[in-house]
Amino acid sequence: MRRSSRFSLADPAFAREVYGRVRRRLPVPARLLLDRLGDRLLGRPSFLLLLPLLAAMVRRRFDRHRLSVGWLLDGNEDDASARVRGFLPHAYLRQQGVHSVILSKPPRKVLFTVRPEEADLLVRARFDVVVFQRVHGPQAEALAQQLRATGTRTVYAIGDPIPSRMPEAVDCVVIASEGLRTVAGPDPEKVRVIESVVETPPGLVKDYTRPPRRSEIRVVWIGYPENLHLLEPVREALRDPRLCNYRLVIISRGPQATHQWDRRRVWRWLLDCDIAVLPSRPTEWYQAKPNTRMIMLKALGLPMVASPVPSYVATLTHGRGCFFARTVEEWADYLALLSDFDLRREMGLAERERILAVYGLEAVGRRWLSLFAELSGGTPPFPAVPYGGGPMRMAGALGLDFRETRLVTLVRRIATSLLPYPLARGPVRRWLGASPSGSGSAALREFLLRVRDPLGKQGGQTALGR
Repeated sequence: MRRSSRFSLADPAFAREVYGRVRRRLPVPARLLLDRLGDRLLGRPSFLLLLPLLAAMVRRRFDRHRLSVGWLLDGNEDDASARVRGFLPHAYLRQQGVHSVILSKPPRKVLFTVRPEEADLLVRARFDVVVFQRVHGPQAEALAQQLRATGTRTVYAIGDPIPSRMPEAVDCVVIASEGLRTVAGPDPEKVRVIESVVETPPGLVKDYTRPPRRSEIRVVWIGYPENLHLLEPVREALRDPRLCNYRLVIISRGPQATHQWDRRRVWRWLLDCDIAVLPSRPTEWYQAKPNTRMIMLKALGLPMVASPVPSYVATLTHGRGCFFARTVEEWADYLALLSDFDLRREMGLAERERILAVYGLEAVGRRWLSLFAELSGGTPPFPAVPYGGGPMRMAGALGLDFRETRLVTLVRRIATSLLPYPLARGPVRRWLGASPSGSGSAALREFLLRVRDPLGKQGGQTALGR
């Protein structure tokens, strides 16, 4: 009885000793997964996504000729900056055949932290390029320098004027507007300007075929709750007697929001409004802001009244694509002008096609891809290989070396030796590349047919073939 209480796992010292002994016997990947499980149980924040990293290491080992890019993001899918400077370029790269992987997407803003074992694992993954999207801090700087020392190119991507030492620690700084050059570091040769991508779903645009039946005109603002103070000139302008039938709609978070932010329903809410407003302030922080919201609203076909932020002025034409207001009186005058449905339609659709051509995913994605190819020494994304013929011919088409082809040969031999003779000599060997003739997909269908109907009672008709 005494012995069981003495060695009880309820004793913190004994539990730590057992945990340490078990952990030391595990390989590094399993050790990191165990640590991540402990972090999850204790409620501690974790930054790096280990399973995508391990999968990227496997892909890199067997396909070293393909461009490989890792993304360390500062937020998840609900964060606008992470979407337009992380998730969307990542999706484009995947479409182009690049090995692109999201390595972090914290659900809330946390300070970047990484264990030494995790940093070593990230270095061993041998990415061609690793992107730090607004990720900064002492540990981020140390990791960037460690990656550079081992041949991985590093990129720091920002859309806000956040002061940090990351520009000095990386190979390249990507800024979303010219106004961000003040925080892009002392070396102008490192700096590239790649604007935000339009995140509006393709083909989604406001319907102007007929005027709305309601007499109310809805003025919409979308943004973070900490920026609600920017609406002061708009609120004052809406007190004008000419705008008595105007209503302000706020899409944000918190008690002042008309709609609580939801990335799945935000498009319907925006299209249900008539005019969009983009107020700002003449401070260094706001004047350096990119045109992310403006191009999103223009892609939806909404007419806008905005403050004359440099990136806004460079994007749309005053009086044609939008109105730029500097005073409360101008805000009221331009909002009153847009009471006319025909003017709202004309301004909402004006310059929209140009915005989609310049800031669409295809155009901005190509710029990211060109930058990564330049940084990695011209490594192109490997072209997609049409499937058919099994892993052996696929390995040859991908240009894998002899050691990698031997691994596929070993898998083939194990499969053909363990499976029953009819299967081993038939569809499995053909799909694994032993026979140069026959389609891989047809062989796989035949293999599944044999497994599901080994006696052939269905006469070649299964649920797969009906």
